[in-house]
Amino acid sequence: MKNSERQVRFSLALADRPRREDPGLGKVLLHGLVRDKYGVKISKSKGNIINPIEMVQKYGADALRVALIWGSLVENDNSVSEDNIKGQRNFANKIWNVARFVFMQSPAKKAKKNTDDLEIIKHLKVTSRNITRLLEKYRLSEAAEEIYDFIWHKFADVYIEKTKERREEAQKTLELVLQESLKLLHPFMPFVTEVIWQEGKERFDSPILISAPWPK
Repeated sequence: MKNSERQVRFSLALADRPRREDPGLGKVLLHGLVRDKYGVKISKSKGNIINPIEMVQKYGADALRVALIWGSLVENDNSVSEDNIKGQRNFANKIWNVARFVFMQSPAKKAKKNTDDLEIIKHLKVTSRNITRLLEKYRLSEAAEEIYDFIWHKFADVYIEKTKERREEAQKTLELVLQESLKLLHPFMPFVTEVIWQEGKERFDSPILISAPWPK
């Protein structure tokens, strides 16, 4: 029996919960060791600990959350460094910049779509299906990388650049893509996505992000 499994069982025993009752833990996800950027196990004795409180104060809780799952399967050991966390802080800044661009224009009432709009909506649907499938299989890192690639590259670098000459026509599609992107990113970066949602909630389909319907 692994230490993590032993801890779960011991917690249930301490709670004095009869076996016939719902244990309250439908599924338990066990992850590998957290290692430093050199692949060495993080421990106090080795002096290579990354203080999570300091990292949250410096880069934000969302950046730390994503850095802890980035780049490896959940069952494998994961290397974490301050550079990893800083990189995810940069991603959070990118999302803010995307949102500010969308919010610069008044809310749109109807869309006039062209081929670029249809293409980004197609990419969005594929990304949504992929992320849903990966989350259901607990492949968290791959799901995070999917939404990262979509927001940073397909949405920001490609589509937004194409809309700058036809901003008013594209506004409705921009709002839709931002709305669904925030939903897909919310499990990984719940704080920054909810704050952005509140900034533009009159454009979106729910007053709060956490209760918004999951993309289909």
